[in-house]
Amino acid sequence: MKEIPWSSTWISVALLLICLVAVNLTAYFIPLRFDLTEERLYTISDGSKKILDGLQDPVRVNFYYSRNIAELPPNFKTYAQRVEELLEEYQALSNGKIILEIYDPKPDTEEEEWAQKYGIKPITLPTGNAVYFGAIVSMLDQEMLLPYFDLRREEFLEYDISQAIQKVSASSSAKIGLLSTMNLQGGRSMIPGMAPREKWVFLSELEKSLAVENLPLTTEEIPDDLSLLIVLHPRGFSARLKYAIDQYVLRGGRLVVLLDPNARIDMTSPENQFGQQPQLASDLPELLKQWGVDYDKSKVVGDHLHASQVNTGRGVMNFPMWMTFYSQSLDQEHPITAQLENLLFVEAGSLTKKADSNSDFTPLLSLSDQSGLIDAFQLRFTAPDQLSREMKVDSEEKALMAITSGKFSSAFPEGQPEKEKKESDAQSTAEESEEDTKLKHKHLNSAAQRNSILIFSDVDFLSDQFSVQKINFLGQSIIQPTNDNLNLMLNAAEHLSGNEALMSIRSRGRFSRPFTRLLAMQQQAQMRYQEEERQLLSQLDEVQQRLNSLLESAGNKGQKEVILPKEVQLEIQQFREEELQTRRKLREVRKILRQDIEQLGQGLLLLNMLLVPFIVGITGVVVYRYRTQKRRKIIR
Repeated sequence: MKEIPWSSTWISVALLLICLVAVNLTAYFIPLRFDLTEERLYTISDGSKKILDGLQDPVRVNFYYSRNIAELPPNFKTYAQRVEELLEEYQALSNGKIILEIYDPKPDTEEEEWAQKYGIKPITLPTGNAVYFGAIVSMLDQEMLLPYFDLRREEFLEYDISQAIQKVSASSSAKIGLLSTMNLQGGRSMIPGMAPREKWVFLSELEKSLAVENLPLTTEEIPDDLSLLIVLHPRGFSARLKYAIDQYVLRGGRLVVLLDPNARIDMTSPENQFGQQPQLASDLPELLKQWGVDYDKSKVVGDHLHASQVNTGRGVMNFPMWMTFYSQSLDQEHPITAQLENLLFVEAGSLTKKADSNSDFTPLLSLSDQSGLIDAFQLRFTAPDQLSREMKVDSEEKALMAITSGKFSSAFPEGQPEKEKKESDAQSTAEESEEDTKLKHKHLNSAAQRNSILIFSDVDFLSDQFSVQKINFLGQSIIQPTNDNLNLMLNAAEHLSGNEALMSIRSRGRFSRPFTRLLAMQQQAQMRYQEEERQLLSQLDEVQQRLNSLLESAGNKGQKEVILPKEVQLEIQQFREEELQTRRKLREVRKILRQDIEQLGQGLLLLNMLLVPFIVGITGVVVYRYRTQKRRKIIR
């Protein structure tokens, strides 16, 4: 057997080092990347590419970043590098339509002066240094400011940049009409002593990419220049306003309707604060009937499988009327709900297809077989734990969001209704003297073409309280979404109005990985807990009723003291023993739950720490032995 000379070994090592250096140099000058993540998180989405392909004139992006400050935290530098690389990728894919200029605004320089003129606000480090980290996107006379790339909005980085590019490059935007009984614009409160109302974040975000027109509730004909009409919480709409919506749909207008049997966000309205009986439900019964949708404004739906954890003041519980939905509960093939990951609906209603309807009813968000209904008025007087126990599971199909499609007929076959008479005689006389506004379009009894209507059974999910978290940062309000509620509504608006380019970007905003197995285990344990608790409380009620009736009968006899019969005392003692046994069972359920979670966690830990290194080690040994045997054969 020949011996391998040491010189050949050193030559091989040297050649290997040269190859490694050459590969690294080549990779540096030719920046090739492979995105192996499941959702391709580090690849610019098709929506951004579509926006770039549609650019007619160059868009200039001035990026201001104070890179030469030594005190910057490492995570800040890493994020800044990602922002810069993403902007450079936009520039590379734009075929020269994106002009990227990067500036380091050092103190007392012209770059710092321009950054301040554009409105880019610096953050001040503990050392006193000012850090600029923002951009200005401009095309011709259009500008959009990105004052600060907040690390807390890292997951929406691509969306923010693409939205700015799309906003400055759009020659005209789709126009959306908004009809609502609620104050979405904010402003001074109508109640003395209360703080001014803030504008809904949903409306602010919608106005960034689309033109929005707030229509008055006295509207008698929906304008033709609208690409979409959003009807939000139609509480107490007049017959003429309903007729205007009806005719708009028959003419082919796109429509989104948001109903609610118990709108919590509407409790702050003046009439609901001072009225004796709050009116929190909204409905369009005449129109829903023609659209083939069943909806009961007096019923609220709940789902034990999708119950959200809430703090009731007496502890944390899973409340079925506040429902959290993850991606597996959503229609992943529809562009409105595809890739959304986390939604929260609060005390919503139930949508189903009308039995005698010929329209197509497509649920986009369905409930499980553990769902049921409860009267809406009970939510105002009953404790959450009691509501959870009293909700009867009916296993019927229900939806919180659905699309109804078809050739619809008019809910007003006789034409436009007459004006409603006012209580004041003076107003009535004035109205009679006025001529009715002449409508632009003739009355339609049926639609000429098919149309689709998107219907929600909840309004609260869109309010700031249940969709975003507001953070005050250096005097500037930063909006941080807490779920995908806003994304859902903005996707719907942009999709139905024809502006879909931003949808695939926004849907990639959140990529949380909820542990579905753990969640299912917790839900099952909770349901078992509630069932045993329900039985226990039922037994307790029976005994208390018997005791009360016995005490009442004794009191009627004029006795001041009551001695309970032995059989009742034995029954109470037996009940207490049953209560102790039930509580032991509850503790056992929780113990088993914890054990299952711990075992699953330990299994995953062992899998990560031992299995993968073991596979790599075995592979290395096999390859080493194979090469050694092959080398020996060659030498022989």
